[in-house]
Amino acid sequence: MPKVIHLNLRVDPTQYIPQIREVPGYDYIHLVRQPKYMVNLPLLNKKVHYLSEIFSPKEYVEKNKISLIHAHHAQLGLLLLPFKEETSLPLVTSIRGRDATLANQPVDYLEGMKMLFEQGDRFFPVCQYLAHRINLWGCPADKIRVLYGGVDLSLFPYKGPNLQGSQNIVSIGRLVEKKGHHVLMQAFSKIKSQFPNATLTIIGGGELEGYIKSLASQLNLGTSFRLLNRVPKSQVPELMGQADIFCAPSLTASNGDVEGIPNTVKEAMATGIPVLSTNHAGIPEIITNNQDGILVRENDVDHLAEALEFMLMNSHLWEGYVISARQKVEQNFDQNKQLFLQAKYYDELLGGS
Repeated sequence: MPKVIHLNLRVDPTQYIPQIREVPGYDYIHLVRQPKYMVNLPLLNKKVHYLSEIFSPKEYVEKNKISLIHAHHAQLGLLLLPFKEETSLPLVTSIRGRDATLANQPVDYLEGMKMLFEQGDRFFPVCQYLAHRINLWGCPADKIRVLYGGVDLSLFPYKGPNLQGSQNIVSIGRLVEKKGHHVLMQAFSKIKSQFPNATLTIIGGGELEGYIKSLASQLNLGTSFRLLNRVPKSQVPELMGQADIFCAPSLTASNGDVEGIPNTVKEAMATGIPVLSTNHAGIPEIITNNQDGILVRENDVDHLAEALEFMLMNSHLWEGYVISARQKVEQNFDQNKQLFLQAKYYDELLGGS
């Protein structure tokens, strides 16, 4: 069985574990830069290795019988270029969002990316939008294979919409600008008086936590608003199941940072929760407006408020949205199908079938 070195930022449940450890027909070594990035001890096993402890890549590859290298972010692909040069192994690099922008990147990042495009063998952007961006930067089209992140449908079984009259709006994501939570809160404040029983729950932690709490106070959201931070990933399906409407108000951050396709959008669609999101990055690849859900302009408080009002006033449409959405996820975003596609892309490089 061929073996792949996977380098990702850290070992924790949010960091693409299936795409490292569950690719059909491929064994793995789970590489992180240093021991401090081994942050989730239940995921520690004898296949977790540290790049800082590899002094001779060529000897390491021969000893461990490695066939291919996969970097799970562009900056990690750049880090592995000397490793590739010494070992002559094929190098695959995933492109996930910020790494296809200049947001908070080193001054010479774009030049480094052009070198990576030239020397790397395959690039796996997580949506067509990011594929287009890296192609514009100079990545040859024949090196690009879009590989959507998949949903484990066993963790998100279809339940269908809640039509009992509650009006719980839920958004899940790190508290960073590109998630657009501040826009959602302002939109919610515009419709709150019209829907006095409606609630808004934001689930996530991050650098904007203080700002989000302050904004909730400024907007007088009161008990209609909850912020739940530091929620374990294992609890997300249960909390998502309490939503009547799921909202992902993603936007391009002021520093240029973008999403790919938020996993939470896929998970909500799989569960059967009506989804309201934005025309941002790869999101229109999973949501067709007024078919699988509702899309609005990004960073537009009034447009989002109108859409929230529309969704709350037209719950009779929810079932049609969620049936179409579940079919879309099963067809294009099923984790098992995406892992087989990943294996197929590896086979292409290694001369397999």
